[in-house]
Amino acid sequence: MKLARKLVFALVLLAFVVIAGLETVEVRRELARSAQDMQHDHRLLGHTLGGSFVRAWELEGEEQALTLLSQANRFQEQVQLRWRWLDSPEVATLLPEQRAELLAGRDISFVDERPLPGVLRSFTPVSLGSRQGLIEIAEPLTEQHLHLRQTVVGAAVATGAIFLAFLVVAMAMGRRLVGRPVEQLVGLAQRIGQGDLEARVHLRQQDELTTLADAMNQMAGGLAAARAQVTAETAARLATLEHLRHADRLGTVGKLASGVAHELGTPLNVVLGRAKMIASGEAEGDETQESALIITQQVQHMTGIIRQLLDFARRRTPQRAPEDLAELVARTLKLLHPMATRRGIILASEAEGPLLLEVDGGQIQQALTNLVVNGIHAMKRPGTLRVRLGRARALPPVELGGPEAEWVRVDVVDEGEGISPETLPRVFEPFFTTKDVGEGTGLGLSVSYGLIRDHGGWISVSSEPGRGSCFSIFLPPEARGPQEAEA
Repeated sequence: MKLARKLVFALVLLAFVVIAGLETVEVRRELARSAQDMQHDHRLLGHTLGGSFVRAWELEGEEQALTLLSQANRFQEQVQLRWRWLDSPEVATLLPEQRAELLAGRDISFVDERPLPGVLRSFTPVSLGSRQGLIEIAEPLTEQHLHLRQTVVGAAVATGAIFLAFLVVAMAMGRRLVGRPVEQLVGLAQRIGQGDLEARVHLRQQDELTTLADAMNQMAGGLAAARAQVTAETAARLATLEHLRHADRLGTVGKLASGVAHELGTPLNVVLGRAKMIASGEAEGDETQESALIITQQVQHMTGIIRQLLDFARRRTPQRAPEDLAELVARTLKLLHPMATRRGIILASEAEGPLLLEVDGGQIQQALTNLVVNGIHAMKRPGTLRVRLGRARALPPVELGGPEAEWVRVDVVDEGEGISPETLPRVFEPFFTTKDVGEGTGLGLSVSYGLIRDHGGWISVSSEPGRGSCFSIFLPPEARGPQEAEA
């Protein structure tokens, strides 16, 4: 039930109770007055007839006195007059206290309910010498009950009319003062809940609901300002994060440059040699065509290496698309092959087969590159760095939430010196690094974790000093963002 209807119902019920109570009191008061009037009339009639009855008895005898009562009955339609001796059997049926009143010479009146609808009986003492008599006055209560019924019906009709009038007025006022303003406030709350922070409501009344409306308007204004501030701060944070990621990418490109330069050395030597042969005339006929073909192949090979490096370094907005992770791992290891070869490290890939996910391939490659480069730097002597790709059941970390489920897992396992237990909890902190000055910025692992987190996954690490480390990337099998993963 709506608030306005509750208030109207409560007020109308209260009004009905008050009016009904007042009418009940008025009806009882009217009945009491009517009873008092009837008793008073009986008393006057009894005393008047009593004096006449005594004089007639004394002057003309008993028969003439009784005739006087009989003649008086003919003039009374409702009232019946009778003569009773105080010691008669009829009077003996009265209550002891009533007989005591009569013996003391006082009038009595009472309602005899044996004949319906009841009779008002009054007794007036009359002294005839040494003997005591009574004039009995009996009047049926038919007219009184009829008057009572008419009074009750009139009171009920008046109460009903007042009740209906009050109900109509209360409903109209409740609708205007409570119902409509509350509906406007509910509509405002719904619009704010739906994101319309420009919504406002203005009430044309001065009460608590107006105060509430003003407070809600101020709240909407505050939320709009807060949303604008959050939007601006989020945009700034994303821009800063993208700058950090791009800086980390360029740092990795710098590390790859020397390896790429070495990788370009052999094709350049081949191109230079074949070009000299053509220029000096050593290559003739079919050899000239063969040399040109070899030069073309080597240039295409070098162009592919340079394009791969540029694609890795180029800044671009995140863009999800179906990506085979097995192919992405192979492409990443090929890019890092020159860097690993200079350190005598073998890069090995272990994949169960093609694994298609809808991800941002460039971001995943950047995260994977950071982990592999980190593993290469951790290996101070020749060895094998393995990248394993498959599926595994895992329980997400507390900050991500959710039940244990199946995830796509990418393990980067190195044979380096490992990470000490006191350092392990801090490896993903921005700008935290254990490398020598000039070898790292401390952003690689932090950026990688952020990239994977944006895809609804996470990175875990396990390490044993002296035996190497394992960084594990967990990605959801379906395309999900961080908000969906947390939900």
